[in-house]
Amino acid sequence: MSQSLSSRFAISAEEHRLRQIVDSSSAVIYVKDLDGRLCLVNRAFERLFKVRAERVLGHTDHDFFPAAMADVLRANDVRVAQLGHELEFEEQVPINGVLRTYLSNKFPLFDSEGRVSAICGISTDISSRKGLEEVLRFVALGVSAATGNEVFEAIARYLVRSLNADFAFVSRISDEGPECLTTLALYYNGGLQQNATYALSGTPCADVFGGHFHFVPRDLRRCYPGDAVLASFGVDSYAGYPLFASDGRPLGLIAAGRLGPMSDRDKVESVLRIFSVRAAAEIERLEAEASYRAIFNTSEDAIFVHDIDSGALVDVNPKACRAYGYSYEEMLKLDMDAFSAGYSPYTGKEATGHLARAAAGQVQRFEWHRRNRDGSLHWDEVLLKRVTIGGIDRILGITREITARKEAEQALRASELQYRAITNTALDCFISMDETGRVLAFNPAAEQCFGISRDEALGHSLLKLIIPPRFRDAYEHALEHYLQTGHGAFLGKRMEVVAQRADGREFTAELALTQVPGDEGPRFICYLRDITERTQAEEERARLEQQLRQAQRMEAIGHLTGGIAHDFNNLLTSMLGYTVMAQELAEQGGDERLGKYLSRVQRSAEKARDLIQQMLTFSRGSRGKPQVVALDLLLGDFIRLVESTLPATVELDVQLGHDLPRVLADPVQLEQVLMNLCINARDAMGSVGQLRVSLERQAQEGVCASCQQRIRGEFVALTVSDSGPGIDPALRVQIFEPFFSTKASGQGSGMGLSMVHGIVHEYGGHIQLVSEPGQGATFRVLMPAHSPASAVEDACSAAQDRPPLRSALKGRVAVVDDDATVAEFMGELLEGWGLTPRIFCDAEQAGQVLCADPYAWDFAILDQSMPRLSGLQLARRLLASRADLPIVLYTGFSDSLLESEVQQQGVKALLTKPLDQQRMHQLLQAWLVTPASGYKAETN
Repeated sequence: MSQSLSSRFAISAEEHRLRQIVDSSSAVIYVKDLDGRLCLVNRAFERLFKVRAERVLGHTDHDFFPAAMADVLRANDVRVAQLGHELEFEEQVPINGVLRTYLSNKFPLFDSEGRVSAICGISTDISSRKGLEEVLRFVALGVSAATGNEVFEAIARYLVRSLNADFAFVSRISDEGPECLTTLALYYNGGLQQNATYALSGTPCADVFGGHFHFVPRDLRRCYPGDAVLASFGVDSYAGYPLFASDGRPLGLIAAGRLGPMSDRDKVESVLRIFSVRAAAEIERLEAEASYRAIFNTSEDAIFVHDIDSGALVDVNPKACRAYGYSYEEMLKLDMDAFSAGYSPYTGKEATGHLARAAAGQVQRFEWHRRNRDGSLHWDEVLLKRVTIGGIDRILGITREITARKEAEQALRASELQYRAITNTALDCFISMDETGRVLAFNPAAEQCFGISRDEALGHSLLKLIIPPRFRDAYEHALEHYLQTGHGAFLGKRMEVVAQRADGREFTAELALTQVPGDEGPRFICYLRDITERTQAEEERARLEQQLRQAQRMEAIGHLTGGIAHDFNNLLTSMLGYTVMAQELAEQGGDERLGKYLSRVQRSAEKARDLIQQMLTFSRGSRGKPQVVALDLLLGDFIRLVESTLPATVELDVQLGHDLPRVLADPVQLEQVLMNLCINARDAMGSVGQLRVSLERQAQEGVCASCQQRIRGEFVALTVSDSGPGIDPALRVQIFEPFFSTKASGQGSGMGLSMVHGIVHEYGGHIQLVSEPGQGATFRVLMPAHSPASAVEDACSAAQDRPPLRSALKGRVAVVDDDATVAEFMGELLEGWGLTPRIFCDAEQAGQVLCADPYAWDFAILDQSMPRLSGLQLARRLLASRADLPIVLYTGFSDSLLESEVQQQGVKALLTKPLDQQRMHQLLQAWLVTPASGYKAETN
């Protein structure tokens, strides 16, 4: 270490020992004052930059590094000083003309009064590790982009690119035996070559197959003079890695080489090892598929393979062709109607329904009446199940003929039906009477229905036994009229009547009355059935139909809102975009009045954007937008709305503390939390009692009532208490589950507390519950305070969002948007930033042009919602052609995409319309090559 501080500090023996330790460290160690000037460096620093300490002390990073890099280093130092604690950064600096990456651990040094006086940094070179990580990331993207039989071609192609090799191949054991290998993909001379079979003997592959990694850095032809194939390619170096099955069997190998020497053995081995895992898995899949085909072709059950989306047949086994009487080619051209008996429930429509349910993951087992090619009908037992075959989701159908068994069952069923007809009649009330109305027969079902024994009924007037008094005269006159004229409106027909039980209770019954001749005159037979349950079921069905219609209306509102959001956001994109651009022109021209008018236009458009978001929140329950809010102000205004929903018999006591820490959450969702808790409390009290709402800062320790996690710390606590009967301890585990409710049927959805749980935990909060039987219930919502540091960052970010975008950019950008107005605006916006855009309004055309020469473009901006080809589908095509192409999606409305999901697929960001121009500009700055630095910036 230099004597840089000897003139400023008295060196004690302890300090001397500390300096010896610092000077002996291989890491670069340095100290800077609060103005960024170096005041101490160790010997590792001097060796790295090849300069004595005296030459750098008192200087800043701006004296040694380009301005952009120095600004980043300085910003990191300032952040450590402001926060007052240790932080870790990845920093890049040029060393001998080469850009190196360092992992820097920076921490503040304090003076005797506890104030930050300097910043100390310890930096370690991680360039090699970063380089290997970049190669491995590139490898993973390349292999994951391929599917099916393209995997081996992708492996060979990306091996060449990752290792800067001249050839690469994947091979497996040949059908001729283990002495020969057959290539599955061979990449050489800039393209894929025809696959071939070769003998192992005398080749470097013989030292790899069934063994271990083998590396020949140079002079390959001298080491293996008998390998004529590699000699004809002019290969001078070789690296190979064996492929093994999961049970340890050798499968083949992967290899790469160069026309010249090859170095960096460890890197080459690491890359080959990664590729070997995917290659071995794919070869095992091919072997499994071959075994599957053998079973498939020899099965004595008919087997069908259907497309998961359309339900069309894609494969059938020989047994199916024989059983149905069609050739293989004919079977694949037929639809489900050809295999159906043609009557419900055995038609193509019902078959399509079974396939759809199987595609959704529901295993289908049923009996099917099929028609063969010759027109004959047969019965099958069918199993439909969703499976993965060859890496592709399919529906597998297995059928077995049960015609003989079915015919036997039908014969048995016919005899049972005859017996059941008699039994079913006995289950109804069977009553007979003579011409005077006296009861002659009264079966057990009638005894149970009316509560009258057979002995009590026989010989008595039936009308007086089972008909309420107010209807008796009418029935007596009708019977008398029939006996006199031989005509009666009630005879031989089914009718609904009101009957009466022995205890006087009335019920609705269905009555059928018929006359039969008898030796002593005509006899009347009554069949009577209690239809109380049926009547109630019909009323319930009517109620459910009304409920379904309401749900359908709400669903229609949701779909309508989504469509409106998509179209409005497209319109607002160009409106807001052109307004911002016009504001910049107005500021440049000094037209203050025009700038004021444009600001009002912008505010109105932003209100329209917020209105659309509110509609989505109402109809679809879209994810909230967290903000830093003061709960006392938010809930203080909202509590008046809550009070309006409470009856006058509920006494509301509100105690809201002030000057509380702010919290990070969606204000609308927090209002929903308070509303749900108050409504639950109101219903628990039976709309009579005392409801208390309080807000304060509390230190809490315990267990969350919903997620069961331990809680400890200070929170902003929203407490809702009621004077109701309390909550049964046995129910406390279930009350936060969706659709669980203790209310009567139809009086609650069971979603209130589950929604409270979801909202509170989304923002890092917890819920406490205190309840004793008969003493009410207290729900306490604990929200973590938003840290002041984050608030400062949020304020800074918000402030940074406002300035107009003036930084010039450079590069070719492809914009794909089917809305011509939005596309035109995007073109003008990008041109204004110095870029060279090309606009496409047809996604298919854009895909053909961009994939034809993907390296001609520096950036791509894709609309998600486009006809025939979505933005994410187009992004996958582009990334398959060029894995490192920066792509950004933007959309007017999509409730099925999350930014984290699209980023996992290689897309850099997902923006929403109206477009956030500031963020788009930042993304372009981060991912485009800037003229000043000459290298691509990294983003967090």
